[in-house]
Amino acid sequence: MKVVSNYMLVLFLSSTAFMARAQNGVEISDTVFSEILNEKRAIDIRLPEGYKAESAERYDVIYILDGEWNMKIFSFIHSFALEDEFVPPVILVSLPNAYMHGQNMRDRDFLPLEMKDNERAGGAGKFIEFLKKEVIPYIDDNYPTNHINSLYGHSYGGLFSMYVLLTESDMFENYYCTDPPLGWENEYLKKVATELFEKVPKLEKKLWIAGTSNNSSIDHMGKFLKKNAPKKLVWQAVTYPNEKHNSVRLKGIYDGIKFCYKKYKPTNH
Repeated sequence: MKVVSNYMLVLFLSSTAFMARAQNGVEISDTVFSEILNEKRAIDIRLPEGYKAESAERYDVIYILDGEWNMKIFSFIHSFALEDEFVPPVILVSLPNAYMHGQNMRDRDFLPLEMKDNERAGGAGKFIEFLKKEVIPYIDDNYPTNHINSLYGHSYGGLFSMYVLLTESDMFENYYCTDPPLGWENEYLKKVATELFEKVPKLEKKLWIAGTSNNSSIDHMGKFLKKNAPKKLVWQAVTYPNEKHNSVRLKGIYDGIKFCYKKYKPTNH
């Protein structure tokens, strides 16, 4: 293990880590070997600015899917919102995708059903187990977390984020989904949601869905949730005009974290 720092964090799961001082806090590049996925996976951790190893302070954690694309923009937007005290300092955990033979394996990890026209799809269940049994415990054991976790995903990552809410709702408190294709496979998520809502009438979570104005599946899901969602599920589904599939992340992330932390009050006030 190679660590560049004034202090040491205990790491395990056959991991290696590199730590660097960044503008907005300490950033750590790490790897863990997943027995569930049978592969080595990268994880990147950003600790809050001003973090001190000897401090007793604990932090919320936001897990970011498609980390190689989304960590930089999410980190920037969170830092921007933090300056005006809309949100608390948090630990950000980036989950970059695996690549095999030059192919991105996100379809395997994010899509819950096997598909005739996509041979990689169908491994979302295993990826959930990877997060639940390997990644989250690893972060909780090695970093100053308070066990309040959130999940952010964009596109298929957003679809996966909502799928986690509907199948393993206790894993996270807040679920962020930007421009997800919620009509995927004949609105499969609505079928899963109907079953969950009947079984769990007290679903005390927060769900944020945001996308472009031409993503009609978000409006359809909004109407479905308005009619069927449990009363304690705090949710919002919004669309933005004049945005593209990737550009909508800017507004979607910013409004999303403010939505989920709207009751946040800085402790020094």
